[in-house]
Amino acid sequence: MKSRSYHLPAVHMSADDYVAVNFRLWQARPRTRFNHWLLAAAGLLLGVSVGLEVWEFGRPQTISTLVFLAVAVLYGLFRFALARYQLRRGYARQTAVQQPTDFTLTATEIIGRNALGQFSGPWKRIRRAVWAGPDWLLLYPSETACYYLDLRRLRPPATPADLAALLEHHRIPQQRQ
Repeated sequence: MKSRSYHLPAVHMSADDYVAVNFRLWQARPRTRFNHWLLAAAGLLLGVSVGLEVWEFGRPQTISTLVFLAVAVLYGLFRFALARYQLRRGYARQTAVQQPTDFTLTATEIIGRNALGQFSGPWKRIRRAVWAGPDWLLLYPSETACYYLDLRRLRPPATPADLAALLEHHRIPQQRQ
């Protein structure tokens, strides 16, 4: 592996980016996907039930089916809105994410500098990496915290493929979302 440094200057994550990236990760979680599937199946069955009643009798026979269908739709919309609201609140509490941070990735460590200070750590501390869409790489030193790297800030001639090779060299598990 080449002994090369990769620089991502002034990485700043806006509230909209934070919500978009983390909402995408939330949607990809197995439990969330299961809940979406379950809600969609229940809504479909209720919709078919209402449709059959309208087809057979010209109007719904039981108001409770319509009420359950409305509740399912409202719950689905509320669930999405609540997730986005909680993500915005989470962003507001995380001052480190809001600071422009200069990242340097070397063959041996990741280094970050911002107005709050400097941090560094060897690659062996990074447990996993998540490629969140085309623009973000998340590096997790723990299960609950990550470094957000904006790939649009990666200085040429470096490419995301170079970072993937660096992660692979250090045997860091990678996943795409």
